[in-house]
Amino acid sequence: MKKVIFCVLSFTVLALGQTFAQSVAEENLNYAIQSAENVQQEVVSSRKAVNLLVKQLTVLGNPNATLFSDKMHYHVNQVQNQADEIDYFVALAKSNSIIDFSTTAITALTTDLVNQNDILLNLTNQMTAAIQANNTTLALSLVTPIRSALTKQYNKSGSIITKIGVIKQSIKTYNVCIKTVDYSGNPTSYNAGFYCQNTVTGEYIYTDNQEGTCFTNMLPGTYDFGSFQDYFCGTSSQTVTLSDALVNANGIIEVTLVVWCE
Repeated sequence: MKKVIFCVLSFTVLALGQTFAQSVAEENLNYAIQSAENVQQEVVSSRKAVNLLVKQLTVLGNPNATLFSDKMHYHVNQVQNQADEIDYFVALAKSNSIIDFSTTAITALTTDLVNQNDILLNLTNQMTAAIQANNTTLALSLVTPIRSALTKQYNKSGSIITKIGVIKQSIKTYNVCIKTVDYSGNPTSYNAGFYCQNTVTGEYIYTDNQEGTCFTNMLPGTYDFGSFQDYFCGTSSQTVTLSDALVNANGIIEVTLVVWCE
């Protein structure tokens, strides 16, 4: 009896540990998304600085090169910091996830994101020199490439957000529990055991322990849920496609099977 209890506890601890690991991985991916969104917000702010400078050059006639340069240097530092955070949180998510995934596409995008910083710094220096030389024509000619570099950073950040979203979905797991009822819909018990089969791969998956009714850390997909027969009794089966829409307030997808006896 003690051995059975120990096995049940071991399965439970393992399942809880894996669920927690996936939760931590998803949380870190959310942090990475937030960092990418921060880059986009910073780009919007920098665009406003560009627009102000254009107004100063073309209407007001008093371009403030120092103010613009300070803003662009601040922007570059922010992008560098946020790019580092994206890489850090994605790597942390990978180390925590029980389902492996590649970070190559993300790191390539953060590298491209930072590469635009060099372009922006060079253009900012050119802009400062042109304003100091009272060369308005040259200064205005630099506005388009500066805006282009900012737009690339905005778009790269958007691509990062999209790709992290894909990763989040690929490592997402679900906890599914069987609920048994009689023909009238009243809760009842059934102890012969439950299983499910992935309709695409054909893989059979069993509950976390022999007496259990729950499947933990299941990958997205469509499954046929059923039970083993118990002498002259059994249950109905049900095909379910796991999705966020089915998750209840307790974080579980509940599958109802009807118990029958001959």
